[in-house]
Amino acid sequence: MGMLDRLFRRGRAVTDSQTTLSLETARRPALRLGNVQGIGGRERQEDSFAILNAANPQEMERQGLFAVVADGMGGMEEGKGASETAVAAFTQLFQALLEEGDIPRQLREGAAAVSDGIFQRFHGQSGTTVVAVRIRDGCLHWLSVGDSAIFLRRGECVFQLNREHTCLNDLYLAELGREPIQRARAEEDEDARRLTAFLGIDRLTQVDQSLRPWRLRDGDTVLLCSDGISGVLGPAELKEAMSLPPDEGARLLETLVLEKGIPAQDNYTGVLIAYQSSDRRDQQHEKHA
Repeated sequence: MGMLDRLFRRGRAVTDSQTTLSLETARRPALRLGNVQGIGGRERQEDSFAILNAANPQEMERQGLFAVVADGMGGMEEGKGASETAVAAFTQLFQALLEEGDIPRQLREGAAAVSDGIFQRFHGQSGTTVVAVRIRDGCLHWLSVGDSAIFLRRGECVFQLNREHTCLNDLYLAELGREPIQRARAEEDEDARRLTAFLGIDRLTQVDQSLRPWRLRDGDTVLLCSDGISGVLGPAELKEAMSLPPDEGARLLETLVLEKGIPAQDNYTGVLIAYQSSDRRDQQHEKHA
C-alpha cells in the first residue's frame, strides 16, 4: 500500500459544494450520470465525492466507471479532511485494481488500508463514511462503511443494496427476543443512529460489499448518497427521482430534500447512474441514423 502511504502525507481537496452537474460518457453512452451536493443547514460542507472516467469512453471501456461518496463525521474534528482523504484514496485504489485479481477482496483490503491511514493521519480524532461503486461491462461492484446508502431502482421497485453500520440494526435484532416486538422502540432509542463502523476507526472490522458482480439490466438506476438524502427521503420520493434522467433526478433530489424544511438539515450529496444496455443503444442509434 505504498500508494496510500504517499497519499496520507498530504492533504488534497477533491470537491467543493456545487450545483447539479450532468455527465455523459459518449455520443451513445451506456451510462448517464447526474450529481448534486449542498450544504443544507450546516456551517460547512463535510461531504466529498468523485466520479472517474465518465467523460472518457476509452478509459470507461478499459477500466469502467467509478463513483464514491464520503460523509465526514460532523461530530469529530476535521470531518471534511477525512472525507477528502477517503475519496482521494479510493480513486487511487480504483485505478490500481487488477482485473485478474479478486475485485471484492481488493476493495475490502483497500478500505481497511484507507481506514488505517485516516486513523493515523488524524490520530483517531476524525472519521468518515463511504459508499463506492465500480461498473464495468454492465457489472456492478459496490462497497460501504457507515450509514451512507446505495440504492438500486429496477422497474417499479427501489432497493437499498447495502446494510448500514448503525446501532439501529443491533436494536432491531434485540427486539426479536422481546415480547411484544416493537420496531418503534428500537428506532426511538437515543443510540439508534450511532455508527458502529466508519473509516478512521481504530480497527475496521465491518465492511459491507457485493461478493460477486451484479449484472445490471436495461433501465436500472443506481444512487449513491450521504444520509443527508437517505435519512430524509422515503422510498416513493427516491423512486420518483431515480425514474427521471439522472441530471433531472439529481435536481429533484435536492428539491425534495429542501422542501422538507429541516432546520438542521445535514449536508447532502448524491450521484445518480442510469444504465442502458448496448442492444438498446444500438437500436436507438439506428433509429436516429
